[in-house]
Amino acid sequence: MDKIFPEHDWDDSPESSSFNFTKKKVTKKKDGKIKAKSDSNASVPGRFVRAPLLEEGDVTSAKHLKRKPAESVEQLHQNSEAAKPKNRKRKNKNDPASKESAEGKPKLAPATKPANFREKLVDSLKGSRFRFINEQLYRTTGTEAKRLFQEDPSAFQAYHEGYRHQIVQWSVNPLDRIIKSFSKLPAAYVVADFGCGEGRLAEAIEQKVYSLDLVAANSSVIACDMAHTPLETNSINVAVFCLSLMGTNLRDFLLEANRVLKVGGLLKIAEVVSRFDNVKEFVDCVHKCGFLLDNKDLNHKLFYFFNFKKVRSVDKASLKGKHYSLKPCLYKKR
Repeated sequence: MDKIFPEHDWDDSPESSSFNFTKKKVTKKKDGKIKAKSDSNASVPGRFVRAPLLEEGDVTSAKHLKRKPAESVEQLHQNSEAAKPKNRKRKNKNDPASKESAEGKPKLAPATKPANFREKLVDSLKGSRFRFINEQLYRTTGTEAKRLFQEDPSAFQAYHEGYRHQIVQWSVNPLDRIIKSFSKLPAAYVVADFGCGEGRLAEAIEQKVYSLDLVAANSSVIACDMAHTPLETNSINVAVFCLSLMGTNLRDFLLEANRVLKVGGLLKIAEVVSRFDNVKEFVDCVHKCGFLLDNKDLNHKLFYFFNFKKVRSVDKASLKGKHYSLKPCLYKKR
């Protein structure tokens, strides 16, 4: 083996299962003797790997491999700011919200009210007044309600302005359905519209209409208490109560309708669903006032519709006892 590999030394591994050899370096001493030296860069395979020695001129020398001192918080902040993109949008110097005060704190721009703030306030006040008047009409008799409008004439206009605002929010206007039903009735019929408001029914149908309400919204409306109208007895073919059975004395209104209607005449009623606790009780009350139920529609989510027929005349003095009334329809604040 020495002859075949004259420049290598043999070395057994710790397990003695393989052979390793390293190249010799021949150095010459002053005394002329030759000494074999193993290469310092060679590694012993199997367990450890020796890192190569660094030369003097190597950049990654040991002194350069020392850990750098930790940067201060201010330096880290400066470095992070420098790394941010420089194309940020500049603030407008003339913007009052960006100006700073003498103490260095940002000055807030003065708050500006919306242009329509006054209109919103006025609408809110109108809505509040409408709800108040509406509640009074449901909780008083017809005579007391009439006195309310006589003492404050502007209240009637305020009420109907609020009422028009409510109609817009409904999916259907019950008066439209009543108007449509008159297309099937004879043109010679005479109609009494109890609680007509602004008298829209009279404008929409071809039949003659007596428009009745607590206050005359226009020249075509007759101002009166609906329990005591100036109409002649047995002179009307159709009586209409469209959302107008208000007050605590509904029986008086129904008896007045019985008085002015001819026998066989029609009574049309449309009311809000929420006002009824018991529909049968309401029908019984109308029956006591001389009417017979012809048909009813309780399928709508907001309104109930009834058609009655006068079958007999009833004297007001013949009915005594507690007055019948529906639940008040109170509108919530929007």
